[in-house]
Amino acid sequence: MLATPGSLLSVTGAPLTWAFEVKWDGMRIISSTGDGGLWLASRSGADATARFPEVASIVGLPPDSVLDGEIVAFDEDGLPSFSRLAPRIQGRGRGPGDAPVTLLVFDLLRLRGVDLLDRTYDERRALLVDVIETSAQLLVPGVFDDGAALFESTAQRGLEGVVAKRRGSTYRPGVRSADWVKIAHRRTQSYVIGGWKRGVESGRPLASVLVGTPSRDGMLSYDGAVGSGLSERQSAALLQVLTETVRSSPPFESTELLSDDVLATVTWVEPLLVVDVEHLGRGGQGLLRAPSVVRLRPDLGADDVADDGGES
Repeated sequence: MLATPGSLLSVTGAPLTWAFEVKWDGMRIISSTGDGGLWLASRSGADATARFPEVASIVGLPPDSVLDGEIVAFDEDGLPSFSRLAPRIQGRGRGPGDAPVTLLVFDLLRLRGVDLLDRTYDERRALLVDVIETSAQLLVPGVFDDGAALFESTAQRGLEGVVAKRRGSTYRPGVRSADWVKIAHRRTQSYVIGGWKRGVESGRPLASVLVGTPSRDGMLSYDGAVGSGLSERQSAALLQVLTETVRSSPPFESTELLSDDVLATVTWVEPLLVVDVEHLGRGGQGLLRAPSVVRLRPDLGADDVADDGGES
């Protein structure tokens, strides 16, 4: 079951109509109990068991049961870190020793052979809390009644957002339902443009801009490529400005995160023009997640952009 994007204003009704959960920055997982522990499946249905042996080896769960949840890697501050999780999702690099993960279970779809899909959210939740014994690898996140307070708290902690779930709703597999509403925190920050990428397939002269944060000696640290939010008209106007500041070498300290195919389509520019970018924090390799251009900032120069990206 999938959530629809929304806002706190879209979650209305009588008191206690909705339950509110933290929106975690991890990998959605459906897990099934069997004789040898847990079998883990990704949202696409692919087998993910071997990637997370510390989760797959959890014992003591009720047999013939199905759980819905999310695998999360926490950082030193106890916050979910997608950049820590990404190599393990891809099945490479880190293992349980240096990037341990936790399965956060938020729904129970089957219990000891009994299908629970037609039970209400509150009923399923009560059963879930009753049968799960928590550990370092297995947690049942809390549920809250005050969505506004949780939304403010998650913003202060730097979490991804909130999910509102209608308490009387049933579970509908594979459906993006209005009974679940995801309310994400999108941050707007200022970045410096260091180049643009041509659209090889689309044929657009400017398909995305490469942005970064000033670091030292006039160079930029690379934060990602941003194409969303730019209309064709805006791209054309931006391209006209950028072509006046073309340079032969990249203004980024490193281009190791850019593939050869991308590098072949990039034109470098002097790090002068500032743009506001809306995003969902940082994902794998520390790059911006779901970035989108909000506006150009002709009132700012590169020196005005702070080390953390100049939140605005």
